[in-house]
Amino acid sequence: MYLRDRLEDLGRPAELHTVDVFPRFGLTHALHAVLAILGSVLAIASAPIGAAIVLFALLSTFLDVTGVLHLVRRTTGRRLSQNVESRVEQGKPGTLVLVAHYDAPREAPSFALATRLLRDPWLVMVVAMVLVLICAGLRVAGLEGSALTGVQFVPTVLLILMVPALADVELSGTGAGTTDNAAGVAVVLQLADELGERLDHFDVWVVLTGAQGPFALGMRAWLRLRRANLERESTVVLNVDGVADGPVTFSRREGPVLALPTHRQLRRICEEIAADGGHEARSRVIHEAGDAGAAVARGLPAVTVSSPGTMLDPASLDLVFEFCRELAERVDAEVGPGLATMPRRAARPAVTQE
Repeated sequence: MYLRDRLEDLGRPAELHTVDVFPRFGLTHALHAVLAILGSVLAIASAPIGAAIVLFALLSTFLDVTGVLHLVRRTTGRRLSQNVESRVEQGKPGTLVLVAHYDAPREAPSFALATRLLRDPWLVMVVAMVLVLICAGLRVAGLEGSALTGVQFVPTVLLILMVPALADVELSGTGAGTTDNAAGVAVVLQLADELGERLDHFDVWVVLTGAQGPFALGMRAWLRLRRANLERESTVVLNVDGVADGPVTFSRREGPVLALPTHRQLRRICEEIAADGGHEARSRVIHEAGDAGAAVARGLPAVTVSSPGTMLDPASLDLVFEFCRELAERVDAEVGPGLATMPRRAARPAVTQE
């Protein structure tokens, strides 16, 4: 594979890991929306049945978007994807994991419009289902009337509008992937080449993930695979995702529905780099299921650095690289000495693929 060969050209060991994924998130959540709509309609004639259907749709949606459990998604078909991993273990007390996904997203203009308008369409879906469930619950309790029907109608219409937007994800082709995320992969490869011998306290690992678009499935699989190797106190995950012609940004919160905060110390270091004047960087909330968000959900310090935009700009690519390099060096200088005084960890156990 090309990316494995590129890592080996840098003098790093590299290997491929095949992962089993359920990638059809558009179909999955379109089915969730249809189930909730059906439950809303049935609740008028049979409140308990309608409420039960809406409750299942709500639980399955929430568990899916937060990465806890796939229910309906398991009925939509699976496929194989691959992660590219490069681990250099020099016995240093910390591990810096450089991450970028290499899969290109689907273009899906209707869903992209919904995302721009709603910011977090998954949160909107969950809230709409909660409102429908409350209305169905009131019907179970014996309440009726045109006012209740009118209130229930609003979130039901919103769910109806979400169905074609979600179906568009399945019907659309894959984008070119230049800025999302071939440029991010290029930055990570350059960082790996420069930082490998530069950091005093951190081994540098590289993980190039597949299946990121369907809710960071490649990264979640890698985290399960390496859970015995990654210690929360000594691991930092730096994710580069979306390098275009916009200003440099770093995540302060990340994830759909429940956006989890970026590790406080990582965020502070990013803010200090931005305040120093060398980088016009700013923080932002990412309402998507990205690779850093998957790491944060596992309790690991992680941050996403990007430069959102529409076209590839070599100058922006250089700025992202410089920001990430400075971030890694400051983490090494500030966090590393403390790691060196901790009891040395035992040799990492061998981990077999799941």
